[in-house]
Amino acid sequence: MSRVRSLESLLDSLVIKSRTPLARSLASSIRQTSSPKLLHLSYHTLTSHWNPLMRGRDIHSHSPEPQTKRRRISSPARSGSLEVMAPPHPTIQLTPIESTLRTLLLDVAQYISQRDAADGSSDVVSPRETVLRFTGGWVRDKLLGVDSHDIDVGISSMTGYQFGMALKEYLDDPQNLEKYKKGLPSEEMSEAIVSLHKIEANPEKSKHLETVTTKIFGMDIDLVNLRKETYSDDSRNPQMEFGTAEEDAMRRDATINALFYNLNESKLEDFTQRGLDDMEKHIIRTPLEPYQTFKDDPLRVLRLIRFASRLGYEIDPETEAAMQNEDISVALKLKISKERVGTELEKMLRGPDPHHALKLINRLNLHSTIFANHQDEVTADTSTWPLAYDALAKLLQSDIDTVQRVRSLLLPSEHCVYYAWMVAAFAPWTSISPRGSTDPPKPRPPPVRAVEVGRDSLRTDNKTLTILRDASYNYKDIIPCKSSLLGKTINGSPAEIRQTIGLRIRSWGRDWKLCVILAIMQEIMQGRDFDTVTKEYDQFLLYIVENDLKDVCDLKPIVNGGDIMAALGAKKGPWMSRATTFVVEWQLLNPNTDKEATLEEIKRRRSELGL
Repeated sequence: MSRVRSLESLLDSLVIKSRTPLARSLASSIRQTSSPKLLHLSYHTLTSHWNPLMRGRDIHSHSPEPQTKRRRISSPARSGSLEVMAPPHPTIQLTPIESTLRTLLLDVAQYISQRDAADGSSDVVSPRETVLRFTGGWVRDKLLGVDSHDIDVGISSMTGYQFGMALKEYLDDPQNLEKYKKGLPSEEMSEAIVSLHKIEANPEKSKHLETVTTKIFGMDIDLVNLRKETYSDDSRNPQMEFGTAEEDAMRRDATINALFYNLNESKLEDFTQRGLDDMEKHIIRTPLEPYQTFKDDPLRVLRLIRFASRLGYEIDPETEAAMQNEDISVALKLKISKERVGTELEKMLRGPDPHHALKLINRLNLHSTIFANHQDEVTADTSTWPLAYDALAKLLQSDIDTVQRVRSLLLPSEHCVYYAWMVAAFAPWTSISPRGSTDPPKPRPPPVRAVEVGRDSLRTDNKTLTILRDASYNYKDIIPCKSSLLGKTINGSPAEIRQTIGLRIRSWGRDWKLCVILAIMQEIMQGRDFDTVTKEYDQFLLYIVENDLKDVCDLKPIVNGGDIMAALGAKKGPWMSRATTFVVEWQLLNPNTDKEATLEEIKRRRSELGL
């Protein structure tokens, strides 16, 4: 509909400006068509070919208003007539809550102006009207039809902290707060502001903005001034200054993130003049020269990978070339905090297409930068890494029966899928021996390589580190265990084989399914065929399900310590741990046992307990 409205506006302009029978006839013919394709073609035909013909009439037939000069940073120059004839930007429809937020913020801006005028003092940079904008990701997501409850508010004439304190002061008046409650769900108004938290500028770590974060009407809001940043060649510290909206847009990481929604005028703004076009063409590019953009803030490399994988967009060649520059890789290692790198990786792997994110990391030769070893000179071989993440992608997407069965058991939830992608990301490090490994191993072996890398390079959380540790250790036991079971080389009766497999699974821990995922990846990284490997694991897992071993890690002893002490007439001591192990072994061997039979078995093995 917006394209149709744009065409109608253009036709009106064409008839008025041209004043010719040809123009009136052309406009009438186009208006009578009902074909969307013809409307689309007409729109582009008029904007591409009619505008040049109108230039002379624009200049000579009218008395134009004086042109106002506005400096455009890295933007192509456009004539006044083309400005008039250019198609309008898409419109943005605010939700009721967003509309109320807009009203509140504008009221606060007016409140600040009136307050400062009354007391004759001002902390603002300029006496001009304060212009407020929703910036960045919210605008992008809004145009994509995606709801967003995180909004960055750009402020033209004061810091986010100054505006935030005025906002709090304004809403501390109950009368002011009351008028924004009308028409909104009561639960979302339970607390207008949950907190005001100031984030200090930290230029050495590339977090340049003094930002206030708050929660208003259930939405997370960041308040920050429009800014311009100046970097010197010999310093990582930027000089932050108040900037114009154009300058602020040009300092963004990508053109699609440099779109603004002007609250004062209720309009969309594209100061880079490429953001909307790049969204339409599904392109990721930087507003300014990419090398300098990444040199200023190397984290932008990872952010662009995340956006490309999340949106399914392509990174433009010039931007991609700069992302591979060795200087940028070094800056990413040294300049950006490990926590921020880890956060970006987590967002990639929790996003809609982690596979694409890992492919981009590999294509851009960034694995050794992101997953860096800070302990010694050992490096990970990433030549077979694509086999690992491709295998996981196949496991998640294939509709082959065997693969579906493996997937349903090993990856039953999004939570499990996320950790599987994390294991895939670290896969090249999981097969490398720990530092200082000895044979036989020491009582307390050193951390596995994947754990060291996750801890040192990404500040990975403890849950993930535990999974990486267990998977790195246990996949080497899982592969021969599976092969022995399928090859029927495990000695013993069916009950004894069940006991053996059950005890092995318990030794792998509660995250044994993710350990099996790594075992599958490692076999494929070693050159085995995906279909063959998944068929084998389908049979292995089928045995586990049919023998009721899927939840064996949750198996609890059928008798407790008190029962055992009473049966043996013994006092509590170190022997209790071994006795509990006897109980579990007995239950795995005899799944239909009861308390009496179990206690009789403990009595029979009393001597093994040292009693």
